[in-house]
Amino acid sequence: MRLLRVDAAQADAFARGETGPWPLAPGWPHADTVAGLSFARSGGLQCLVIDDDGRIAGECGTKLPPRDGVVEIGYGLAAPSRGQGLGGRAVGELVAMLRSMPEVTTIEAEVHVSNVASRRLVERLGFVPEGEPAGGYLRYRLLAG
Repeated sequence: MRLLRVDAAQADAFARGETGPWPLAPGWPHADTVAGLSFARSGGLQCLVIDDDGRIAGECGTKLPPRDGVVEIGYGLAAPSRGQGLGGRAVGELVAMLRSMPEVTTIEAEVHVSNVASRRLVERLGFVPEGEPAGGYLRYRLLAG
């Protein structure tokens, strides 16, 4: 598994289905791919998740550039690629990348309360829930420093 960082123009091309030489994992792009990749246009850091077979299986990144040291992450995998540890490795690598950036002091993630797998993923990485659920979502926070 590796992350392939993409700029806004590349993210837009991938969202249009222009994947160049990259093969696709079954189920990618998924329903949230276009929305996830669109954050590159607002300055968010965006990466494609390349699985162990060299296929695009998902995407992860930040929703916006850091603001006052805080950045929110988002991630998504094609359904057939879930449940195999790929998401945990990808988000773990993203978190490591963000922790190496001096402008990032806090990493946040918002997870739907019903998404138990995603909640476990961020908790395994050290994220801590902040407050009570709001609108069906829990906000998690991790200090980057």
